[in-house]
Amino acid sequence: MSTLAATHAHETHVRTHEEPSGWRKYIWSLDHKIIGIQYLFTSLAFLLIGGGMALLMRWQLAYPSTQIMASGDVGNPISLPFINPQFYNALFTMHATVMVFLVVMPLLIGAFGNYLIPLKIGTGDMAFPLINELSYWFYVASGVIMLSGFFVAG
Repeated sequence: MSTLAATHAHETHVRTHEEPSGWRKYIWSLDHKIIGIQYLFTSLAFLLIGGGMALLMRWQLAYPSTQIMASGDVGNPISLPFINPQFYNALFTMHATVMVFLVVMPLLIGAFGNYLIPLKIGTGDMAFPLINELSYWFYVASGVIMLSGFFVAG
């Protein structure tokens, strides 16, 4: 008695997205590990910005009456007060917002969550990798929009 191989009328359902190569792999990848690394490095970049804000605040507290060269010719500099009270309040508020919403939470949820959770539960990928990547790009856009508030009058 012979056996017949069963043929299927439909194609197999496999993962259909292809991984980009080169530098595009780290920008437009749908791999959860790459997205976790993107969150990690973007959080570290926002950490540098928030740390710079903290340094400005500490500088103002350490030397409250100092003057700095703002602009002018080499022989005739214009000295201005470093930080006025309104800018200090804005800097303090923006520092806290950046550190909480652009550093700590994305680092814990985005970086470690995207990188480690699928590995720990044994899945090959996230449930919706495109939405996962879009959430990263919305995070970057929201950080840029929030930090641009320093440069808008009012």
